[in-house]
Amino acid sequence: MTLTKYQRGDAIEGWNDCPTPISLSKNNWQISLSGDEIRQKREELQDQLTKVFGLQLSLPERERDHYKNKLQSQIHVVNQQHLPFIETVFRELLGNEPNSSKLKSDVVDYMMNHDGVSAWCSPLKKIVSSVQR
Repeated sequence: MTLTKYQRGDAIEGWNDCPTPISLSKNNWQISLSGDEIRQKREELQDQLTKVFGLQLSLPERERDHYKNKLQSQIHVVNQQHLPFIETVFRELLGNEPNSSKLKSDVVDYMMNHDGVSAWCSPLKKIVSSVQR
C-alpha cells in the first residue's frame, strides 16, 4: 500500500501556506525621538488640539467636552509612532479648506491598519466628521 504525502507527514508545498504579510500603512518608517523631543511634540499637539476645539463643531457641548478630555489624556500616553499621524490630522483640520470626508476616511484606515489606537482614533474621527466650514 502506497502512502500519500499527507499520511507520511511530508510537507505539501503551497497547501495552507500563510500569505506574505503586506504592510497596509502608508508610512513604513519608524521615527525615533529623544524624551525631550517627544515631550515637546506632545505639548505642541495639546496646543493644536485646543485650536481644533476652537473650530466650529456640530457637537453638543457635553459631547465636545468628553472628546476633548479623551484626546487630551490620550495624547500623553499614545505611542510615539502615532504622533505624526495625529499632527497631520490636526494640521489638515486647522488648514484653510479641510476635506472632512477624506480626513475621516484616513482616520478609519489608520484605525484598521494599526492595533491599539481606538482609544484616541474614535474621538478623533468624531471630531473630524463634526467640523463645520
